Amino acid sequence: MRTALALIASLIFTSAHAEMVKIRWNPTKFSLPWVPGNDYIDGWTKNFMNGTVEEHGNTKLDGELDAEIIMPKGTKRPIPFVILLHGCSGMNDLLQKWAHSYGEKLVGSGHGVLILDSFRGRGLGKDGICADPSQLDWARRRADDAYSALDYLIDKNLAISNKVFVVGRSNGATTTLLIMNRVIGDLHDHKFAGGFPMQPSCLYMTNVDFYAPVHQFLADKDDAASPVLCNAMASSKALIILMKTRLRPIFFMAGT
Repeated sequence: MRTALALIASLIFTSAHAEMVKIRWNPTKFSLPWVPGNDYIDGWTKNFMNGTVEEHGNTKLDGELDAEIIMPKGTKRPIPFVILLHGCSGMNDLLQKWAHSYGEKLVGSGHGVLILDSFRGRGLGKDGICADPSQLDWARRRADDAYSALDYLIDKNLAISNKVFVVGRSNGATTTLLIMNRVIGDLHDHKFAGGFPMQPSCLYMTNVDFYAPVHQFLADKDDAASPVLCNAMASSKALIILMKTRLRPIFFMAGT
């Protein structure tokens, strides 16, 4: 299956090199509450698998994440990179199409792309975590997924350390807000240059502090993740750039 995905990506990106990789999960050794004034919301765990319903109650300390890396052919390394995070359903056919559509444009502009799968290595089914009310706990664990991928890109000399961006969709967008949270970012050696959350849940986010620019994409008619809280968050922060559409966002330019 992994070989087939890499072959499909190579056919889509005719001027790019695609490779499936395993990334060792490397969470922080400890965490801190990331909502100012609330010491009870965190969601951090030391376990790669943490015994959730979706994980069938299984726990596991260490593990590896599946990822697809796509880079322009003939480009001298390191280069700017974008890490793409799927939504609550995981990397199903729709999300594969989304990731490769964005990836094609990014690779064409000289960026590398890492498509990160948070669920396959944890044995989640086709429904992902969409029915799980504890989405923030998953988002906190997935934040450590993204930082593990960031460390991988820098350690392998694939990415310029200060030019790695993160883009998340749905639960991946909520994860992006946690990633860019200064409290969580300060727990890591490497940091992202910017975040692009697409239709996130902004619950509890109004008073948090971000360490780099956040380019937020909202949909006015989104009935799953209401834009009201995100509008309130954006209006209180100079680091947030708000972009709204009646439909889902189609394209962005990283770093602008």
